[in-house]
Amino acid sequence: MKRAIVLLAGLVVLSGCQGSEDTGARAARMEMQDDAACKGRPDYQQCRKNLFAYRQQALVEEQQRQARINAAAEGLAAAGRAMQSIDNPPQQVNMNVTCFGCR
Repeated sequence: MKRAIVLLAGLVVLSGCQGSEDTGARAARMEMQDDAACKGRPDYQQCRKNLFAYRQQALVEEQQRQARINAAAEGLAAAGRAMQSIDNPPQQVNMNVTCFGCR
């Protein structure tokens, strides 16, 4: 079971690097990897179901992580816009005034 989790984690990491690979080729590659990981096991079908479930969970977690990043970025952008709308502080007035005729 740990081997399957490690394999799945590696697949998730590597899948991020395969941006130019089309969806069909990626699905076929993952199918072959899952088959190789579960081949020869007495619980082959359960192994395949587990890999699929782990992959789906990793996808959901990645989407949630990306949503949190996007929300944080939007919050920072909104804070930046708010800071830009704050009026500049008044210019400091020179208090060293020379008074002619004053004592």
